[in-house]
Amino acid sequence: MKIKKINQNSENRNEELFILREKLKEYFSKNSKYNLRQLSRILNKNDAYLQQYLYRGTPKILPEEYRYKLSATLGLDINELTPNWLQNKINNNEYINIPNIEKNELTKNKNISFSKLLLKGINLLEIKNIFFYQLNENSTTLINIGIKDFMDESLYLLNDKNIFFLAYISISQTDKTKLVVKPFQEKFSPFHIFKSDLYIFGKAIWQSSKI
Repeated sequence: MKIKKINQNSENRNEELFILREKLKEYFSKNSKYNLRQLSRILNKNDAYLQQYLYRGTPKILPEEYRYKLSATLGLDINELTPNWLQNKINNNEYINIPNIEKNELTKNKNISFSKLLLKGINLLEIKNIFFYQLNENSTTLINIGIKDFMDESLYLLNDKNIFFLAYISISQTDKTKLVVKPFQEKFSPFHIFKSDLYIFGKAIWQSSKI
């Protein structure tokens, strides 16, 4: 009797996992923002990883870290990626709501829910200074607006006449009093500027994979 119960639980779980994958297949068929290859790369896995998960059931369950990352990337509730028997392990305290730094037509969300697992390198005491910036439908960046000065060669958010743009900033090799600003978007040209003249709105602390 005990063996039968175990087998029954296993069958129920397999059926639930099948239904979960079918729902995800339907979601991806209706949402073309990302394809499976792109999402697999965001997870730093091989191009066929999610294809194999959805159509072959390998792996049977997406690892927790990948579920967190996909939910943040797609703007989905984590439970949409999680079987029922694991959902009671998910605590709302494991999430942090990050507000949008601007009103953007590319996203209807005013907030994105990020897991603390993804933000484990961030000082959560500074969370009031952290916002997300939606460059385009393929790129979400977390910005710490508490950082207003150039710290090191990195990605920063700049504000020019109320227009936000991301840029890589480094020190000029020919004039140490100047910074080299290379906008993330190719439509903007690189330029040199004195450190004292550059207005840094914040520093990028996390970014979804560039596709």
